[in-house]
Amino acid sequence: MELVVRHLREGIIGGTYQPESKLQPKVIAERCGTSFIPVREAFRILESEGFVTVFHNRGAWVSSMSVDDLDDLYSIRTELECEAVRRASSCDERKIDMLLNNLSQAQERHAEGDHAAVVALNREFHFAIYELAGSPRRLKLIDQLWLHSARYQRLSLHYRHDAASDEHGLIVDSLRNGDHFAAAEALRCHLASTVELIRGAVEAASFVGREDRSGVEEAP
Repeated sequence: MELVVRHLREGIIGGTYQPESKLQPKVIAERCGTSFIPVREAFRILESEGFVTVFHNRGAWVSSMSVDDLDDLYSIRTELECEAVRRASSCDERKIDMLLNNLSQAQERHAEGDHAAVVALNREFHFAIYELAGSPRRLKLIDQLWLHSARYQRLSLHYRHDAASDEHGLIVDSLRNGDHFAAAEALRCHLASTVELIRGAVEAASFVGREDRSGVEEAP
């Protein structure tokens, strides 16, 4: 079942399964080399994560995407992540050097157009800070929200704007100075500028993968 969950989650995030498109159990079972039972179980798990919407007797659909959802998602992310920065333990020079090295690598990969590497380094940078808050539960919630954010980020290949490195640098400078409230504010500004960049791509997106769902909304 875990194989099916991973296949669907990655497919939804990557755009293989488009927003509001119906998920076909037979096709998914064939792709994963399994029976229908693991597929149905995977639908339930992904519904609990917010990636899938299941309608009684009508099947499962990929959850929709919208500007309102984008704003709500990043609003929650901002609250959780900024508080994690405020609660983070002090950064020693070794930690600061690690963060700076990450930023240097990210700039190099960005200049080379290596989008996948930039995404991975960006995640590594943020979570290296958030884990200092010492809250596994908060970290798990942030991780789940990042997965949903990836659905929106893929709509804009250039979502990492030119100012991102400077914004990350401000976070590191504040942490080095021991001012975690300033670091949290720098993070808030960074997330705000990121969501503004992505919003344009979301507004322009046309989710052509939608299928006829007449009567679905009235289903119990």
